[in-house]
Amino acid sequence: MFDNSIVPFLSATTSVKNLHLESNYMEGVFPPQELANMTNLRVLNLKDNSFSFLSAQGLTYFRELEVLDLSLNGVNDSEASHWFSTAKLKTLDLSFNPFSDFSQLKGLQSLRELLVLKLRGNKFNHTLSTHALKDLKKLQELDLSDNGFTNLDHGRGLVILTSLQVLDFKRNQLSLTHEGYLGICRLMKLRELDLSSNALTSLPSCLGNLTHLRTLDLSNNQLNGNLSSFVSGLPPVLEYLSLLDNNFNGSFLFNSLVNQTRLTVFKLSSKVGVIQVQTESSWAPLFQLKMLHLSNCNLGSTMLVFLVHQHDLCFVDLSYNKLTGTFPTWLVKNNTRLQTILLNGNSLTKLQLPMLVHGLQVLDISSNMIYDSIQEDIGMVFPNLRFMNFSANQFQGPIPSSIGQMKSLQVLDMSSNGLYGQLPNMFLSGCYSLRVLKLSNNQLQGKIFPKHANLTGLVGLFLDGNNFTGSLEEGLLKSKNLTLLDISDNRFSGMLPRWIGRMSWLSYLYMSGNQLKGPFPFQQQSPWVEVMDISHNSFSGSIPRNVNFPSLRELRLQNNEFMGSVPGNLFNAAGLEVLDLRNNNFSGKILNTIDQTSKLRILLLRNNSFRTYIPGKICQLSEVGLLDLSHNQFRGPIPSCFSKMSFGAEQNNGTMSLVADFDFSYITFLRHCHYASHLNLDDGVRNGYQPKPATVVDFLTKSRYEAYQGDILRYMHGLDLSSNELSGEIPIEIGDLQNIRSLNLSSNRLTGSIPDSIQKLKGLESLDLSNNKLYGSIPPMLADLNSLGYFNISYNNLSGEIPFKGHLVTFDERSYIGNAHLCGLPTNKNCISQRVPEPPSVSTQAKEEDNEEEGDVIDMVWFYWTCVAVYIATSLALLTFLCIDTRWSREWFYRVDLCVHHLLRFKRSSICN
Repeated sequence: MFDNSIVPFLSATTSVKNLHLESNYMEGVFPPQELANMTNLRVLNLKDNSFSFLSAQGLTYFRELEVLDLSLNGVNDSEASHWFSTAKLKTLDLSFNPFSDFSQLKGLQSLRELLVLKLRGNKFNHTLSTHALKDLKKLQELDLSDNGFTNLDHGRGLVILTSLQVLDFKRNQLSLTHEGYLGICRLMKLRELDLSSNALTSLPSCLGNLTHLRTLDLSNNQLNGNLSSFVSGLPPVLEYLSLLDNNFNGSFLFNSLVNQTRLTVFKLSSKVGVIQVQTESSWAPLFQLKMLHLSNCNLGSTMLVFLVHQHDLCFVDLSYNKLTGTFPTWLVKNNTRLQTILLNGNSLTKLQLPMLVHGLQVLDISSNMIYDSIQEDIGMVFPNLRFMNFSANQFQGPIPSSIGQMKSLQVLDMSSNGLYGQLPNMFLSGCYSLRVLKLSNNQLQGKIFPKHANLTGLVGLFLDGNNFTGSLEEGLLKSKNLTLLDISDNRFSGMLPRWIGRMSWLSYLYMSGNQLKGPFPFQQQSPWVEVMDISHNSFSGSIPRNVNFPSLRELRLQNNEFMGSVPGNLFNAAGLEVLDLRNNNFSGKILNTIDQTSKLRILLLRNNSFRTYIPGKICQLSEVGLLDLSHNQFRGPIPSCFSKMSFGAEQNNGTMSLVADFDFSYITFLRHCHYASHLNLDDGVRNGYQPKPATVVDFLTKSRYEAYQGDILRYMHGLDLSSNELSGEIPIEIGDLQNIRSLNLSSNRLTGSIPDSIQKLKGLESLDLSNNKLYGSIPPMLADLNSLGYFNISYNNLSGEIPFKGHLVTFDERSYIGNAHLCGLPTNKNCISQRVPEPPSVSTQAKEEDNEEEGDVIDMVWFYWTCVAVYIATSLALLTFLCIDTRWSREWFYRVDLCVHHLLRFKRSSICN
């Protein structure tokens, strides 16, 4: 990494023609004056620096410069100069800068030799200023992708010379009408056009006039209409046509492509329905496709006949097409260059492999209905596989050992099947290139990773939902780059090995639902751990005070046997979002080290042994959405500052990930199948691997546990303070929790009336105030809480008539039981005969609370006096019994004399010795 201090050293290299200084810390005005001696420069790459101004006067020294890359800087202005008129600059890249208007590019129109102009990822949002381009007579390639253009109808439309051959408008906000398309259709020399990821709705029929157009990408729009008619009118020289992810419905005749004799890439799918794809059975196309993508369609029988005539296919995606029967072995046999075949989401029932060795690299038959066992020779038939997804089928039997012969295999997913048996030794030792291994939700068993295991490239390991036993063995240590380990829901037992805490790259650890025991597995600093779930085991002891997880985002320790205090170091993790400590035996003070920068979103402390006041610092958790402090012994009043938290009056719009970002979402295996283009076409294979789709949290609401995840979890706000020893009145600030969905204050010692401010909680779905000492009437405005699905104010001292109207008519008598002085529906008590009791005075309340607080002390005094009385009474009874001359008393004294006699004899013998 260099800054501007490197410039004086470069000034001496006057003969340099190519200079690459990308990804450094250079800043200020470009170019620095010290580079004036480098007059022979032809290529200058300053990508990813921090220059803010483009000085045309400084560029006068670079008269031979042909390529200038200032992308990913902060350039937002420039100055004009006569140098532009004599410059030889042919390629100028100003992508990802903050330009918003072409007027900031002063002198741009004077670059007479410019062939390529890249302005991707700026802030342009209109076309009037594109008049600055009208003098670029030789311009051939223009990249305006990732901007904010909405249409091309302003003024005279898009002002670009007819010399343009490549135009990229990808990822804007274009919604073009017929007039808007005309600005593009005038470019008669245009060869490549990308309008993908916009808001287009109508098909541009005028594109048929562009007789040189060879590449057309209209994917990810909202296009609809007569697809067959549009395709048949396209230029015959077309080679690449992508219509993926649009709003097409109805049928499409594949023989509409009869005029496209050069077509090599065709892509079609719909976001809103299923396209019926048919073709004439007698039609033999003149083109040979290399890439065919027909997902979410319904392929007729004649369409499969068409595929029989294709012998040069490299990439085939027929996912979600309702295909049935046997795996199409003939497709593999007919296309010896086939690298990728995606058949996921169909209804195939049998896997039959070809009899020959094939060079296939990507095979996805997931989410079908294939049963029986996997053929043992699959590793010999497809030895070059790099991606293999057989998940969500009905495969039975063991994992074939021949998979160990797939030396290039990087991703293997056989999850959600019925596989059983142990992991083959050949597989564990042979697949050293494997990066992701997913065997979740099968019936696999035995021990894992013995010493001979050699999965050295492993990054993600998913073994959850099986029957593995024993403990983790040392073979796992060879996977030094392991980032994610999921062994949850198995039968692992015993203590974790100490080396698990020393795996340097381990960031995601899932071990819940086993029989593991022993102390907390991490005894020191673990700088890379982000997610740790060791819940539902038998871990015990306390968490070390010096434990430190600076990268921690989620910690789940619920349903174990931990005890002691919660170390304050846990809250020092700047990114901590989820902390679940439920159903343990934690005690002491908590949240003493929290500050306002905390991102904690979920805090669950239910069913522990906390016996303190709720600390005021808890209100510094400004982003918390779910807070469960129930079933402890918290005492004192409810803090009124809860309204400062994110379920308060102001919705926090900060980014909350709650999703593990570990993935292999873009693994590309099309090295020998790539379509040559000046456009940045998206031809990769998206495999989208995430360890968990989202954090899942179960939270008690509506008197039952509900599971929340994903976007629902982001907008779920709940507060549970039930089953504690809280006292005092419900603070009126409770009405400021305007985003809250669930509020549970039941089984405490709360007094006073139900505050009227609760009527402001319009989104409230569950309200539980039962088993307290609330008095007074029920606020009538509660009937306006139309979102309520659960309402319970039973077992209080409430009185008066129930406001049985509005939404409250949906609740029966069980919501009000235990309030003797409530009347009216639904209790069927007559309000005329009911006498409303006077509310207790403040002094009476204080005495009752004092008596409750002193209750434990008074009970102990009486306990001590009772013990003394029982002792005295027992001694007197025994003494009286011995004073009476009976056979039992004589036997008692005889036994005492005999014992004394033996003791004296023992004493004399000891003295003589």
